[in-house]
Amino acid sequence: MGPGWTGRGRHLPLAAVLGLTLCALLGAVDAEEFTITITPGETLPNGTIYLIKHSNVSFYCSRSSQQKSNISWNYIGPDSRQETFVNVEGTYSEFTLFNVGSDNQGNYTCSTNESVTKEVLVYHPPEGPPLCHAESSDNDVHLFCSWTEGYPHPTFVWSNATWKFGSGDQTHRLPGLNDTMVLQVKGSETHDGQIFKCVGSHVAYEQRMEPSCSLLLKAPLPETQPLVTGFEGKNITLTCRAKEGNPPPKLTWIRNNKTEIFTNKKYIVLQEGITSLLTIQRTFKAQDEGRYICKCENPLGIKEMEIWVSFNNKNISGLVGVIAVLALLCIAAVLGIFLYRHRNLFITRRRFWQSGSNVFTLVDSEEEEEFADEGSSGITSVVNHQSAESMNGHVFVEDIPPKIYNDRLPSEERNETDV
Repeated sequence: MGPGWTGRGRHLPLAAVLGLTLCALLGAVDAEEFTITITPGETLPNGTIYLIKHSNVSFYCSRSSQQKSNISWNYIGPDSRQETFVNVEGTYSEFTLFNVGSDNQGNYTCSTNESVTKEVLVYHPPEGPPLCHAESSDNDVHLFCSWTEGYPHPTFVWSNATWKFGSGDQTHRLPGLNDTMVLQVKGSETHDGQIFKCVGSHVAYEQRMEPSCSLLLKAPLPETQPLVTGFEGKNITLTCRAKEGNPPPKLTWIRNNKTEIFTNKKYIVLQEGITSLLTIQRTFKAQDEGRYICKCENPLGIKEMEIWVSFNNKNISGLVGVIAVLALLCIAAVLGIFLYRHRNLFITRRRFWQSGSNVFTLVDSEEEEEFADEGSSGITSVVNHQSAESMNGHVFVEDIPPKIYNDRLPSEERNETDV
């Protein structure tokens, strides 16, 4: 069959065949000349371009032909809202988006005589490091590794000293959330002190620190008070806490006949995290005294702690109060006797003869010269007591004997007097 052959056995004119071929070639050339460039950006196998959040991105649309034309940019977001934000006349068009965010995801279309559309995704890593925790189910250990708030979802690799499991390994993996990997390990494959490590991976994560978390498996170890004493007819509460254990152990209460205790009219069992409380209501010595067992269990082992409950037949609270009052009275009496016998150390009295006094010396001005020549003939002193004591209406006045002022006597008489 020749170039002009059709399916019905007819030949097309040669001019028509050449015209169709030329149009096809021109259309192919035009399609190749029209391009969109988005930088910085990475292209996925399906042609979608992804950007990293908070980066600055340039969009460039051009034709190799120098003929000017109307070039416009259209944007359709995730909510199907369409927006035209660039419309220029020329051979190319470009614009820049600064600090791109998740709301910039969508389809970007550059249009002239034809149009080219590029789907753009904005990737961003999860916030913070991955978080690990362990749970138990029957005899198995479930290891959880979560790294949330990222797009797209991260991948994970669980490992220990002997093996490694990735997100694609379905042997030990349980179905979970897209941002969480759950690894199931049999209890027989675990032991006390075993370490598991989870490493996360994300295409937009650019920090140097490895995003990882670790888990240390521990056998259970309960902690409680071995002896509890109560009063008959009152409620008694027993407390048991898991001091160690990862996965968090299960706490149960057992009576001395190996029967597990559940909440009923007699008992109230309440577990708050790693602490379990057992309340015995309306206790009776014959019925409730004895041994209770706190059982602490996880896939790595079982530990039990014994608690003995006893009762006081007599209520000694009144006796304790009487003893306390008597003790206080004795202390007060001893303190009073001590203060009375040593009252002089704490209470001071100011007697009138111990008080300060002012002495006034009265000298007649006319006799001042005679005093200097004749010496001291006598000095009249008046004692003025600031705080004098009265007794039977009389005021005591103290007479001070005359004092000889040697410094006012002539030198010869002073020397004789001194001798």
